[in-house]
Amino acid sequence: MSLSLKTQWTIVASGLVAHADHVLTGEECERLMAMVDAQVDEDEYAQWMAIISDGPQLEQRLKSLPPPPAEDHRQILEDAWLMAVVDGERADEEIEALERIAEHIGVEPLQLEFWREAWTEAQQAYAEHVSIALAWVLGGGEPAGPDDAGTIRDTVGELPTTHEHREQLEGVARAGHDGDKAAAGLRAAGTAQRRDALQRLHAAAEAASRGDEAKTRWRELAAATGLDDAEIERIASA
Repeated sequence: MSLSLKTQWTIVASGLVAHADHVLTGEECERLMAMVDAQVDEDEYAQWMAIISDGPQLEQRLKSLPPPPAEDHRQILEDAWLMAVVDGERADEEIEALERIAEHIGVEPLQLEFWREAWTEAQQAYAEHVSIALAWVLGGGEPAGPDDAGTIRDTVGELPTTHEHREQLEGVARAGHDGDKAAAGLRAAGTAQRRDALQRLHAAAEAASRGDEAKTRWRELAAATGLDDAEIERIASA
């Protein structure tokens, strides 16, 4: 089954943003290929892997793809913006790439700026939801222990928000939060963000001082977010 036009545009836009700083990280590549996985056969998967790994091929796709419908513009650009902040930073080159893609598909600069402000607010809320979920995975309702301080610092340090906000979120992650609150926060996010959150939280569970308990809570949380079992297994085995 071939990818939809919207998915192709999302991959191309996100890929170009990922390449903008001249470094395609393993995490960025993994997140890009997650958009392809389970939707294509092995041959097409390999073709997309080659395209994603090669900036010039992505540029060629940008020029050759039919324009996306206007109703898809915001989601395509938002997913690309999420790629720009996957490491918690927003490089100028990535912002410029996003602006160029927006211009290419016919989105006015003022409209993009309005959307970016909304996405930034939403991503800060998302970072808080992930921190609450992290507290649950690590502590199961009790404050996280000192042995998990490094895991909290590493996980929160990569969330898409400001350095000042991360300092506050470390406190959130150390406190006790219940599973219902953690699941509700993640369910409010889009599918891509839920997947992103569960990937981050799975890595934290793997590093937790009480790893078996943390991984059990991670699976309970993942099941409560609305992702299907196959998607959860892909994240768990990555």
